[in-house]
Amino acid sequence: MIYWSDAKAIEQIETVLHNDQVLLASGDTVLGLWCNVTQVAFQNLNLIKQKSAMPYLITIASADQLPEFTDQVLTDNLQNLIATCWPGPVTLIFKAKLDLPKYMIASNGTIALRVPDHEGLLKILSRFKGLFSTSANIHGHPVVNCLDQIDPVIKQQVGLICLDAEQECYSTSPSTILDCSSGGIKVIRSGAFNIQELEEILP
Repeated sequence: MIYWSDAKAIEQIETVLHNDQVLLASGDTVLGLWCNVTQVAFQNLNLIKQKSAMPYLITIASADQLPEFTDQVLTDNLQNLIATCWPGPVTLIFKAKLDLPKYMIASNGTIALRVPDHEGLLKILSRFKGLFSTSANIHGHPVVNCLDQIDPVIKQQVGLICLDAEQECYSTSPSTILDCSSGGIKVIRSGAFNIQELEEILP
């Protein structure tokens, strides 16, 4: 196990991710699992999560990377939302570009993206196209917030564990999910970003 503050943490994490291994790490929401957006890494993440090939949300370094994943026209409302909520605990669902690999895209042709508000993750993300992200639990099991509560099987299968300082317990609130793919903005999941604040941002 390492810490985000370690001098060589970023280089160690980058190596693990480029080898298509899965990282167990703290971020700005729940303890999570992260991996490169390759098919091999995706399959490795599925093995750990013990789930079928349903896509995961993808974290990116900034909104500037949106054109790599979606060619959806951004309305003024949506641009305002992005500027206000990113970086932060808000996942936005867009229409996916048609030429993206199928394992990145939901069955309805959408893709879920987020820019996390975490210095270490943003440093890593600046070195990748994006990273798949999901909570550090087996699919269907409760989300936990402390390292010692995570299933030992998960700990054995990841390539590296990285935490903030010596803190081992984190938030139990996942990101808020908003579907922006059909013109309007629809709340799919309430989470770490307050919905009332969103109502103040948007007409």
